[in-house]
Amino acid sequence: MAGIKEILKASVYRTITNSVPHLAPVLIMSTARACYSGPSRKLVIALDIGTTFSGAAYTFLDPGQVPEIRPVTRQALPTDL
Repeated sequence: MAGIKEILKASVYRTITNSVPHLAPVLIMSTARACYSGPSRKLVIALDIGTTFSGAAYTFLDPGQVPEIRPVTRQALPTDL
């Protein structure tokens, strides 16, 4: 599952470079993502449940395309509160 490995590399890159900006030039070379080479379209959902912060992201893996990681930046609130 090369596609998932590439997504995880990119997620780690974004997390580290957001936290430690001076490391960004070192990490750029090792995190280039390749096209997804699987036979069919897939949905990948990533959850990071932490003690202080949590996060979520998703991507669609389309054959022959470079995955675009989309972070979940807001949460739907119940309307009947």
